[in-house]
Amino acid sequence: MKIPTPAFLLKIPPVWRLRIGATLLIGTALVLAAGTLPLRRFEWLTEDFRLQLREKWSFVPPTGQVMLIAIDEQSLATQGQWPFKRTSHGQLMEYLGKAPAASPAVLGWDFVFTDESYDLELDRMFAAPLSECRYPIIMGAFTDAAATGIWSQGRPAPRIGLTQPLPLPPAVVAALPDMRGIQIPILPLLDVTRFALLNSDPDNDGINRSIPLVVRVGDRVFPGLVMASIMAYWNVEPADVEVHLGEAVILHSKIAGERRIPIDKDGFYYLNYRYELSGTEASNTGIASVSYQGLLENLMPWAVFGDPMPSVPVAGKIVLVGQTATGLTDLGPSPLRAASGKVAVHLNALENILKNDYLVRTALWPGLIAMLLAGMAAAWLLDHFRTVYFITVGVLVLALGLIAWALLVGGNIMIPVAVPLLAFVLQQTWVTFLKIRDEQAQRDRIRKMFGSYVSPELVRRMVETRVEPTLGGHQDEITAFFSDIQGFSAFSEVLSPVDLVDLLNEYLGAMTDILQDNGGALDKYIGDAIVAMFGGLVPVANHARLSCESAIKMQMRQTELRAQWAAQGDRWPSLVHSMRTRIGLNSGQVVVGNMGSRHRFNYTMMGDTVNLAARCESGAKTFGAYTVATGATVEGARAAGCECVFRELDRIVVKGRTEPVVIFEIVALSKEHLSADELKCLELFAQGRAAYLRQEWAEAQRCFTEAIALEPLKPERDKGVEANPSMIMAARCVKMAANPPPADWDGVYRMTTK
Repeated sequence: MKIPTPAFLLKIPPVWRLRIGATLLIGTALVLAAGTLPLRRFEWLTEDFRLQLREKWSFVPPTGQVMLIAIDEQSLATQGQWPFKRTSHGQLMEYLGKAPAASPAVLGWDFVFTDESYDLELDRMFAAPLSECRYPIIMGAFTDAAATGIWSQGRPAPRIGLTQPLPLPPAVVAALPDMRGIQIPILPLLDVTRFALLNSDPDNDGINRSIPLVVRVGDRVFPGLVMASIMAYWNVEPADVEVHLGEAVILHSKIAGERRIPIDKDGFYYLNYRYELSGTEASNTGIASVSYQGLLENLMPWAVFGDPMPSVPVAGKIVLVGQTATGLTDLGPSPLRAASGKVAVHLNALENILKNDYLVRTALWPGLIAMLLAGMAAAWLLDHFRTVYFITVGVLVLALGLIAWALLVGGNIMIPVAVPLLAFVLQQTWVTFLKIRDEQAQRDRIRKMFGSYVSPELVRRMVETRVEPTLGGHQDEITAFFSDIQGFSAFSEVLSPVDLVDLLNEYLGAMTDILQDNGGALDKYIGDAIVAMFGGLVPVANHARLSCESAIKMQMRQTELRAQWAAQGDRWPSLVHSMRTRIGLNSGQVVVGNMGSRHRFNYTMMGDTVNLAARCESGAKTFGAYTVATGATVEGARAAGCECVFRELDRIVVKGRTEPVVIFEIVALSKEHLSADELKCLELFAQGRAAYLRQEWAEAQRCFTEAIALEPLKPERDKGVEANPSMIMAARCVKMAANPPPADWDGVYRMTTK
C-alpha cells in the first residue's frame, strides 16, 4: 500500500525537500561517525591549528612556578651514554637538599628506576642521601599489561613505602578502568620517596592531549605524576581528595583552598596545551628549563667545597626532570611542535592547574546545528543571489574558524570544528549539485521547448539569464508577426503534394532562418503562414526594430528565391516564380506562455495586439502593400534607431474594432536601398496623403497618379503584383470626390472586410 505524503511536505518545493532531507541525513551520519578515527584525526588537526595560532597571536606567559631540569645534549656529552649513573642523580638531589634556599618545592622524575643495578650497593648509595632531602621527591611508575598487581625489581613488591593510595569510595574505584598491573621504583627508593604513574598515552596521531590524574590498579587508586606533584606542592593528603568521575577531582588544601580539576569519566584530564620549553631559564617564551649537567656543575662547588651558594633557578618551584635531547626515546610531536619533549605534557598540565586555566570542551550538536542552519540560509541565497551565495559560503567557513579561535582565546572553549565544517561542506556540495542539476534540467527544458523555433543565440540568452517562461502565461510587451503567401490556395492546384512540401520547406526554412537570426521566436506554422513574436521568451528592448528589419529581409530573401526558382526552368510553374508574401506587424502588451491542455500545449501569444497584427497582414492587400506595420511598431522601431523607410498608408478602423490605428508600409531596409524615382514616389505619396486629409480630392488624385509611375512595385512589370498603394489611393480619391464625407470627417478609413 502506498503511504500518502504528509500535506505539509507537499507545500515544500521538491528541491527544498531534497535539501532538507540530505541535511538531516548528513547531520545524523556525521554525529554517528564523529568517534571514528578519520574524523577524530580531522578534529585533532583543527584543535592543534587553533592552539598554534593562540601561541603565536595570544601568548600568555606561564606562572614561573614550574620548571624543567632537562636531560639535554650538554648533559649527554658530559655524562656519556643514557641512562646516566644513578649516583649522578643522587648527587643532584642531595645538592638540592643542602639548604632550603636551594630546594625545589617538589621534584618529580619523568622516567623510572624500576630495575636493580648490577651492584645493589649502588642502589643503596643512590637512595640513602634522599632521606635527608628537605623537599618531597616523586619517582616515576608505569602500568604494565603483562603484570598483575604491583611489581618492583622484576617481582611482586613487598611494600609500597611512603606512597599512599587515594581512599576513594568503592563505587568510584569500580568505575575507573583497571590497569591491573604496575611497575614501581626499586625498593630502596620506596622508603625515601613517593611514586606516581607516568601514564601519558598519545592519541593515534602520536600527540598527547590528555593524561590520567588517577589510575586504578586492582582495588587501589594512585595519583598520576601531575596529581601527585600538585598534592605535594599544596600539601594535600590523600584523604583530602575527592574524585567525581566525569566532573572533577576536588583538592582540599590549606594552602590553595578548594581546587577543582576537570576530568572525564575515566579520570583523564584534557590539556590546555599552551607552552613549549623556552630552552633557557627565562620563562617569557615558554616553560623555563635548566640543563641537568649545567645545574649539577653549578651546585657542586657550593655543595662539596663550601663556595658561596649560587643562584638556584629551581628553588621553591615544582620541578620535573625529563628528556629533551635529540635521539632519546621520550620525544615526540605535540600540538605546537613536530618534535618536543614529552615531559612538556606534564609541565603544561601543572601550569593549567596552578592558574585554573582549564580547557572547556563543548558538545558537538550546537555547532553542527548552527552550521547546517546557516547552510540552509546560504542555499536560499543561491536561489536568489548567486554571487552573494559564494561570498556567504566563504564567510561562513571563515566565521566558524574565527569563532572557534576567539572562543579558545577568550574563554578556553574548544568547540568541535571538523564535523560541523565537514557537514557544511557536504551540505553545500549537495546543494550545489542540486542547483547544477536543476539548472541543467532547466536548460534542457528550454532547449527542448524552444530550440526548434527560436534562434540558438536566443536560447543561449535564455539559458544564461535562467529565464524560464511561466506556465500559464505572463504579460509582456512584444511585436507580433504574421505572414502569409499571396494566393497560396492556387499553388496546391498546380503542384503535386510532394513538390508543394518541398517548396514550402525551402520557403519556410529561409524565412525562419531570418526570423531567428534577428531574435524572433517562431510561434507556429499554419500551412504557408508564419506566426512569430519578437520578445516574450526573454526581454528584448528593441523588438519593434528587429521585427521591421526581419520583415524587409524576408521580402529581400523572397526576391532571391523567385530568381532562383525561375533559373531552374521547368522545375517550377510560373506561379511559383511570382510568389509574394504579405506581412503584418503590431507591437503592444500580450499574454505569452504555455497554453493548451495539460497533455498538449504550445508556447504562444494572445491578446488584441496579436489580432491587430493578423489584421495588418490580411488588410495589406487592401492598400496594395506587402509589408504593413502599425504606428506602435513604427514608433518603437524609430526609437530604437531603426533605419527602415516607412510610408504612412492610412488611418483605419479594422472590422470589429472601434479605435483607429495608423498603418505604415515598410518600404526598404534604408534609404540607400531606394532609387531617386522611388524616393520621389514617397514624396508625392506624402503630398497626396496630406491633400487627401484636407479633402482636396483633385490635388490628392494628381499626386497619387504621378506617384504610380514611380512605385517600387508595378503590376505590369513585377510578377504577382496586383496593385500598389498609389493606385489604391488614386482610385479612392475618385470615389471620395463623388461621395465626399461630412465636413467634420476625421480622416479615418473604416474597413468593411477582414
